[in-house]
Amino acid sequence: MNRNLRWKLALILSVVIGTSFFAWFPPLADQLNLRIPTYLAEKTLRLGLDLRGGVQFVLRVNADEALTRANAEECVTHDDIVNQAKEAIDRRINALGVVEPVIAVQGDNRDEILVQLPGFTDVDRARAIVGATARLEWKLVEDDSLGTAAVTGSDIRRARVTRDDFGRPAVGFTLTPDGTQRFADVTSENIGRQLAIVLDDEVQSAPFIQSAITGGEGIISGGFTQQEALDLTLLLQAGALPASMNFLGGGYVGPTLGARAVDAGVAASLGGLLLVAAFMLVYYRGAGVNAIIALVANLGILLGAMSYLGAALTLPGIAGLILTIGMGVDSNVLIFERIKEELRAGQTVRRAVTAGFDRVFLTLLDTHITSLIAAAFLFQFGGGAIRGFATILSLGLLANMFTSVVVSRAMFEVALARGSRPRLGSERPGLMTGRGPIDVMRFRKLALVLSAVVIAGGLTLTTLRGLPLGLDFTGGTAIVAQFAEPVSEEDVRRAIPGTALVQRYGPATDRSLQIRVPLTAGATDGDDGASVRKVEAALVAANLPDSQTLGSTTIGPTMGKNLQRKGAYAMAGALTGITAYVAMRFRPSFAAGAAIATVHDIVVTVAMLSLAGYDLDLNVVAGLLAVAGYSVNDTIVIFDRVRERLRTMGRNSIGAEINSAVTDMMGRTIITSGTTLLAVLALYLFGGTALAGFAFTVLVGIIAGTWSTIFVAAPMAASVGGGANRR
Repeated sequence: MNRNLRWKLALILSVVIGTSFFAWFPPLADQLNLRIPTYLAEKTLRLGLDLRGGVQFVLRVNADEALTRANAEECVTHDDIVNQAKEAIDRRINALGVVEPVIAVQGDNRDEILVQLPGFTDVDRARAIVGATARLEWKLVEDDSLGTAAVTGSDIRRARVTRDDFGRPAVGFTLTPDGTQRFADVTSENIGRQLAIVLDDEVQSAPFIQSAITGGEGIISGGFTQQEALDLTLLLQAGALPASMNFLGGGYVGPTLGARAVDAGVAASLGGLLLVAAFMLVYYRGAGVNAIIALVANLGILLGAMSYLGAALTLPGIAGLILTIGMGVDSNVLIFERIKEELRAGQTVRRAVTAGFDRVFLTLLDTHITSLIAAAFLFQFGGGAIRGFATILSLGLLANMFTSVVVSRAMFEVALARGSRPRLGSERPGLMTGRGPIDVMRFRKLALVLSAVVIAGGLTLTTLRGLPLGLDFTGGTAIVAQFAEPVSEEDVRRAIPGTALVQRYGPATDRSLQIRVPLTAGATDGDDGASVRKVEAALVAANLPDSQTLGSTTIGPTMGKNLQRKGAYAMAGALTGITAYVAMRFRPSFAAGAAIATVHDIVVTVAMLSLAGYDLDLNVVAGLLAVAGYSVNDTIVIFDRVRERLRTMGRNSIGAEINSAVTDMMGRTIITSGTTLLAVLALYLFGGTALAGFAFTVLVGIIAGTWSTIFVAAPMAASVGGGANRR
């Protein structure tokens, strides 16, 4: 082994250990009772509300107070005030660093806001920040009273922690251009008078105006502690609440998926990964070890980056994780199959390895860039769960490029340096290779007819029964039931017909569960006794321990219209960005084929969900995001091979090259789809009912994606580009 290779291995090991440090060291130190700095202790992997649980509290918005203050010209309503309060709370919680909270409007008068914070422990601080009105005003002092506000907190462009003239913590601020002008006017016209700084109707200070302040900057001092200054900065940045709020109570809530479902999901996921690892070892032998090492390094880097950045792992995040693992397996399969092609073409082992990695690099670059474009749009325009998916997918893609291209290649170089021949399993022609190309272009019309039948059936059923939206989109009735004996969330979920979301409510010793079900048809806010009676009857019929209903209330959707609109914009933007990139890197007709295939896969999956009776909830949305990413990755791989063949064998028509490219990549397509199906199938069979919708979505999406890769994407690209006989 030469010196350069030793340095390369040392550098790779340093990168992997260093980037994964935050994933394994803090938990290990906790288990060994080692004392570590607070900074390191806080850098642990967070789990979302669906996997871990957290704290919940309810706040009542004093909307009438705000309506009294509002001018007649403003035309604000009760619902406007509550929705503004909800959005302000969302901004504040995001600034707190809590990832993917649950925030929903509830109550008989639609004036209560339910807040659930995953994994958050400092409840008092959360209450203080979330519930503080933070209405900041600058008012002239007039004969021991205060005048009208000259400038308000809404005029602040940026706030920061600083120090006052005595070295005490204070809050510095920069005003907007309009606020700067008004602040300059009021100070220049009132030199010598006092200007009071008022926060939530309390005067913090009232300094004398010494001269005109035209720079639009200043500080707010009031004897703050460092933490108080930090919190006030956060509040000013997030914006004031439109009205004051009252705390109505709160406590601990368990994971929305249920503890048993989480355990089953983890076990099923690990089982699926072991099946994938076993397949890679059996099929690729020694090279399979390279793939497993690369995947382990990929997961280590990804989890370490998530821990350092404070990203939370939720079910949508797991969807991103599954997609990352699938692309990691696919990257190694592409490389291994290309090396085997080069060996069959008569190349030496060393040249075959070099050519395999070099020629696949552009394919990997294209697949990862298109997925990163999608992730960027999802993060920019999406919200909550969609952002979580985009964050983990982005980190996973960057880690995967490093491990597939650098780590895996280094393993081959080590084998070559030792004089051993890398073992890649059978080097005979793969599936369909060597038997002549499959004429997929001939079957494209039949394939489109079959797809149309499935889509039409699903859309017809959806039209007849309506689009079944889950609780995340529609809201419903929340019922708190206390049981005489311990009972699991999964048992309660099975007992209730239809859709139900079950969480542990309060300490485990209380044996209380919060059960959310859809509103009964015809029910009004605060009056859904039919749902309560239905749940009570279902619990009795299931022979569960005796229970009593402690209370119930209507609750609004966690994915409100604003988040739904954001999600639609994010998906549209992602598809547009991918289409533009494919048009630039390949041909405009290829971009059309990629867009058609992606839309095809999503529509087929939604149609099958409707046929199977699943509701559209956040779990299913997470699955659909994974399906879209998988579809794009699959399509780009085929397009890259078509482009390569057109460059090297330009005498043939595009239809002939599509047939050859699809045939060349058939083995890779089946292996990648099969290994991903193994992992998701284990989750579907053993992950419990809470994860069934997510797993079913991904299963159908993988099958639809494989179908569209072979029969839809490239054939449609040829048709849009002028026909299969063109070059």
